[in-house]
Parts: sequence; structure tokens; C-alpha cells
Amino acid sequence: MSTAEETIRERLERTGVLAIMRLRDHGLAVEVTEALVRAGVEIFELTQDDPGALASLRAVRAAHPAEVMVGAGTVLDVETVAAVAAEGAQFVVSPNLDLAVVEATRGAGLEPLPGVATPTEVALARAHGVELLKLFPGGELGISYMKALHGPFEDAAIIPTGGIAAEETGAWLEAGALAVGLGGSIFPTRPTEADLGRIEERARIAVESARSVRGR
Repeated sequence: MSTAEETIRERLERTGVLAIMRLRDHGLAVEVTEALVRAGVEIFELTQDDPGALASLRAVRAAHPAEVMVGAGTVLDVETVAAVAAEGAQFVVSPNLDLAVVEATRGAGLEPLPGVATPTEVALARAHGVELLKLFPGGELGISYMKALHGPFEDAAIIPTGGIAAEETGAWLEAGALAVGLGGSIFPTRPTEADLGRIEERARIAVESARSVRGR
């Protein structure tokens, strides 16, 4: 784990894995993140599409105040930006490109990571100074589609997300992804204590796949 201060982009580029926690039962949110950390994950996102998600964000930030980076995902409006900023989120992820959300995120001092799926959206995001782009749904669009986007946008920092298996992490990185967002392939939405070992195992597969390309 890096001890030097890093930007969100630097952390993503170095580690190659963004763990996405889309929980519907938040009772073990901290324990899940501890399993991720044991596996070598250093940056993760808690989606904000469930009533218990904001409290989970608060608990996870308290449990990991310095060694990992924690962001909020599925942020669809400026009100949610304010709420997650107050709970210590370091970056804000959206499935879509909403410029009002992007500007609110910047205004809160956080890094925006909006979703894009077309060349027009990539160009619009970059024209508004967005550095990190979530390609969604990455698994459905595929590696060849991401490569095609990199044709006219060679230096775009793309994080494919959605429907990607842990074992595929290295292949996406080799194809030019900055990092890979992984959720359902690592953990269930209602994790139990019996799931924690499996979560750690699946996360470690992703981390090792990334290390095979990036090294550490």
C-alpha cells in the first residue's frame, strides 16, 4: 500500500481495481471493506441507491480514515453530492453524465467520475474538464468498444464498470483501461459473515489480475 499522498487517478492507475459496493443489507459494510483491504483493494465506492447507504459511507470512512480511498456511487442529483460530501466521500461516481452533478462535486472539493457510453458523452465530459470517465455498462459494451473510444480519445482515463468478472481485470487493463470497476463479481448485495472469506478470495483474484499487468 502506498504511503505517499496520491490523487484519485494515481491510486486507480497504480492499483487497477475499484471495488463497487452495491449493498441492500448494510450490517456488515465495514467487515466487507476490511475483507477488501486484506485482499489488497485500496479504493472503493459505496453506491447511494439504498436508504442505508449514507450511514454505511459514514461508518466505512470512520473505520478507514487514511489507508484507503472511499467514494460514493450512483449519485444522481446535487442533493446527494452534498450529503456524501458531508460524510467524507472523496469522489463521486454517477452512471450518467449530468453536468450539474459534476459541478456540484467540484464545488464540494471532490473528484467527479461520471458515466459515459458514447463518443459524444466523452467529448462533452472532457470539454467540461472531467478527467476520469466511467464506461457504463462496460461489460455489455466490451473491450473492443473501449479500444474504439480510445482511437479519437487516446489519453482518456476510462474505468469500465458493470458486468465485468474479477478474472477479466487484467485483460481490460492491457486494453487501455485506467482501472476496472467490479461489484457483483466480488460480493453479494446482502453479505453475511459466511460470505466474507469468499469476498476476500474474489477481490484477491481481481487484485492479482491487475498486478499481473501493472505490477506493484
